[in-house]
Amino acid sequence: MDSAAPEIRYINRELSWLAFNHRVLQEAERDDNPLVERARFLGIFSDNMDEFFRVRVANLQRALLVDEKSTTTLGFGVRETLNQVGKRVLDLQGQYNQVYEKVFDAMHGANIHILNEQQYSDAQREFATNYFKQRIRSHLVPIMISEDRSFPDLKDGVVYFVVALTVHGARGLDKKYALIQLPQHLPRFVILPSAENGHNVSFIDDVIRNELARVFSLFRPVEIVAHTIKVTRDAEIDMDDDLATSLMDKMSAGIAARKKGDFVRVIYDRAMPDAMFEVVKRKLELGTADNVISGSRYHNRKDLISFPDFGREDSIFKRRVRVQHPLLRGKSSMIEQILRKDILLNYPYHDFGHVVDLMREAAIDPAVETIHINLYRVAYNSRIINALVNAAHNGKQVYAVIELYARFDEKNNIRVSNVLQEAGIQVGFGVTGLKVHSKLFLITRRQGVTTNRVAYIGTGNLHEQRAKVFCDFGYLTSSESITQEVADLFSFFAHNYERPRFKHLVVSPYTTRTRFAQLVRQEIKHVKSGRKGRIILKLNNLVDAAMIELLYGASQAGVKIDLIVRGICSLKAGILGLSENIRARSIIGRDLEHGRVLYFANDGDPLYFLSSADWMGRNLDRRVEVSVPIYDRQLQAQVGAMLDLQLKDNVRARKLDNQLQNKFVKRRSKSIQLDCQQALYELYVNET
Repeated sequence: MDSAAPEIRYINRELSWLAFNHRVLQEAERDDNPLVERARFLGIFSDNMDEFFRVRVANLQRALLVDEKSTTTLGFGVRETLNQVGKRVLDLQGQYNQVYEKVFDAMHGANIHILNEQQYSDAQREFATNYFKQRIRSHLVPIMISEDRSFPDLKDGVVYFVVALTVHGARGLDKKYALIQLPQHLPRFVILPSAENGHNVSFIDDVIRNELARVFSLFRPVEIVAHTIKVTRDAEIDMDDDLATSLMDKMSAGIAARKKGDFVRVIYDRAMPDAMFEVVKRKLELGTADNVISGSRYHNRKDLISFPDFGREDSIFKRRVRVQHPLLRGKSSMIEQILRKDILLNYPYHDFGHVVDLMREAAIDPAVETIHINLYRVAYNSRIINALVNAAHNGKQVYAVIELYARFDEKNNIRVSNVLQEAGIQVGFGVTGLKVHSKLFLITRRQGVTTNRVAYIGTGNLHEQRAKVFCDFGYLTSSESITQEVADLFSFFAHNYERPRFKHLVVSPYTTRTRFAQLVRQEIKHVKSGRKGRIILKLNNLVDAAMIELLYGASQAGVKIDLIVRGICSLKAGILGLSENIRARSIIGRDLEHGRVLYFANDGDPLYFLSSADWMGRNLDRRVEVSVPIYDRQLQAQVGAMLDLQLKDNVRARKLDNQLQNKFVKRRSKSIQLDCQQALYELYVNET
């Protein structure tokens, strides 16, 4: 690695992440996507940008506080990175505004209208007033702003109205200012009475604007106006890993002395009057160096994710019926089926309900003695958690390992821990210094003198809602060798000083880097011996410099490599003399590609792995991650079919080029359209 010129060998992680979000924006722009789905992609883009500022930008800004000359792990200067990020964010925001107008112009053409308070009909205004009285009014608490009173502590990601009241004073007309927090727990969109064949909807912001005179009636305002602001705060609880370890240590030590959650972005309505804007800047103590961005009338457009579909089937993706796995369909016992044959579930095509049913069966099966489970994120009203509680009530020994520091899910995981402990379940919190990111459970069953185990190893979380939109694998096996190693891992969670050895499972932080590096080198040896070398990696993120360098070396040796990377890809593909044998693409579609799959040709005896780990420093070296080999030839063929479809996709696939252009993969003149996600669903539907 040439530290003086990292851009020669790598793509800046932050810019690659923004390129990923540009791909999300492209889906909102596509007129072959249904209208409401396009609006929802706009919401996903906004939600992603919020997280980007809360974590990535915040992390880099903290680094500069420690060392003005700090660099990322790939060698990019932090100051220059922030400058480039700022320019790209402004560019993307401009594109976003154009796409937003395009989408809602199309909605207007489809007789779906978003109205503000000035556009309400008499009937709609009456409806909005009644809705305000019944649903909203009791949740609004205006705070008057004065020179001698400090601003309240603004919450991260919450929209506020800054309200200006023009009132009669002793010397004529005076200005008073107030702050109102918009309610978070109410729907952002209010469906209004509509004419036949049409649909009218309003932001809740405008329903509130319509009633501001009533809220401030005590002051008898002559005029009242409201403009929005939102702050994004530093998500300090989760320090990311794109900085040198020594710098991270300094930052950790210094954070304790600083106010937590500093602003990393302040967004305000660009139509806000100058006098009001000056009040905001003064009260928030904003300086010229702060990330203050002018925005539109409506903030938190991430709420577009829940934009109503009005029951119009033409406005959303065609609904899918979840596929029942042929080996589980109609079976009274899932455990008996898994004891006969390994099963591979592929969400969201297969029904995640199979996993819930398996846990429920384990909870009541008299032969089941223990259940071990590793949880990273779970649904708020999780049926998995309910099954575990029932298992404990039925006398099973249940052991749960919960990762408390799952980013932005910390509160829910603490709540889940308490629920489980109240049920008498033994709860542990993993390994000191390591985030537990694996997705596992193990059911142990005894019948007479016979003990058998069933294990689940997944690429995604045991989360019922996410399994409806996340593309992931869940591997179910009763293999003695695999289930024993899963048992060893749970023993390690309980007794960290007993580090087990793994022959089959590949476990971070101990063997993931070395095992997969060994397999890359093995492909190089095959090529140098005159045989063929082939690697396919499906990952969410590829950032680790050492692994990238290994792939460069494999390319230079003649190994053919295909990368399918949903998000960040810091590897430069297709560069003569460096990576000409590497092709890289990204799939963004109606479902979120999340499963990690690794394929090595292995001189005709192919190796397939499913994994919870991306190729990033944190996943390889600072987390507990699990990759599992797939030995069954039928299951290998199932995984291979998925990879083949993704490599042939010419509808949702983009080429990952070094200029971050996100150009769609070109379709050959005689080739048919192939949307890999739809094709895979149809493959499972037709499976007997």
